[in-house]
Amino acid sequence: MAIALPSAQLLATLAGILAMLAGVALLRRQWARKSAGGRSFVALGWLLVLVGFALFVRAWEMELGIAYGLVAFSLVAYLVVATGAQVRSARQRGPRDVPLEPQDRRTNWARGTAKAFLAIVLSGVAAIGLGIAFALGTPFETHDRIVLGGLLVPVLWGAGMAWTLCDAKLLRATGLLLAVSAFGYGVAFLPKLLP
Repeated sequence: MAIALPSAQLLATLAGILAMLAGVALLRRQWARKSAGGRSFVALGWLLVLVGFALFVRAWEMELGIAYGLVAFSLVAYLVVATGAQVRSARQRGPRDVPLEPQDRRTNWARGTAKAFLAIVLSGVAAIGLGIAFALGTPFETHDRIVLGGLLVPVLWGAGMAWTLCDAKLLRATGLLLAVSAFGYGVAFLPKLLP
């Protein structure tokens, strides 16, 4: 009676799961240490995660491999975090003296208008620039690039709005949004303008 060997697809899937497990465990270990050093462990952890994704893509083709890899990565990360969970008894605390707001600042109409402009207009310009750069620069099919770039714009716009409204420094928010806009439009249109 011959023993049936596992298929190459199953072996690649199991190897991908093990690579992701090792990578996430390294990342979790480094995060728990909270030390400044150990960048090599972080790099090795992310490299193992990427190897796991590559093994999933090899076993299941591009679309299914990425989808199955994301599911496996999520489950592996949950498993690693759940194994390190600690149950602690609740301590009684006194009333909080620290306000929940990060910073209390007086607002005036000029500052509010500037924040609204940054959050709505400049965040939108930056998000559209990154969406166009993604749609023009990725190596997917044309319709896939357009759809993914279009789906990316509202997510980036919302993230930019949230960050801009939470940031207390207007100059920092302005500088970062201008830099992101320049990067997005530069990646999208600079290769077409150069001879």
